[in-house]
Amino acid sequence: MYAINHAATALLIKKNNPKLPLFPLLVSVQLVEVLWVFFNYMGWEHFSISDGKVHLDFLPYSHSIFSGVAAAILSFCIISWGYKNKKLAIAFAVGVVSHVMIDVIFHEKDVQLSPFSSTPVWGLGIIDRPILNFILEFAYGVFCWWYFKGNRALLWVIIIFNILDLPMMLAHDDALTPFIHYPFLLPSVILFQIFITWYFVYRYAHSKKNISSSASEAI
Repeated sequence: MYAINHAATALLIKKNNPKLPLFPLLVSVQLVEVLWVFFNYMGWEHFSISDGKVHLDFLPYSHSIFSGVAAAILSFCIISWGYKNKKLAIAFAVGVVSHVMIDVIFHEKDVQLSPFSSTPVWGLGIIDRPILNFILEFAYGVFCWWYFKGNRALLWVIIIFNILDLPMMLAHDDALTPFIHYPFLLPSVILFQIFITWYFVYRYAHSKKNISSSASEAI
């Protein structure tokens, strides 16, 4: 799943926890992806390009089931004990785990059980069907907005970023050549997507309408 719709997952968590700050929730749902970017820069994880497609063929440290659960537990402990905020700790842990669970649905079979074994691996491979991938991600993002009861500006953020992701979804063959010659480029693009979607989702989820709605529900 692309950055905008992982970010939209934070809206689901925020809706059920209206008193919690949104930004930590946005971080939680993308923590796994930020680790993937860092591990790619360090050379500990890598992707490949073959048959005209990008394959995330080695990401066990960031995206395995074990790593996701471990990161969630560690996050819970730090926030619960260090910041004395158990509700935020639980919500943050849920956000971390959500990333891996969602990626199991959309990825190829590249999500391992743990970094310590190459099998079993999971992934329904929806990413290999770009149009279906776009439709499902678009629908999911809009659903998150609807459930959150966001304003029109936030809806446009989700729509526009989904449309902007379409060229990447459809990219193949020569369009992927830059990623072959400059392997740092793909994680850099993804990191930029994470940061910019954090900014826009946070900004427009905090409009007057959404703040008023959250305040009334908290009361």
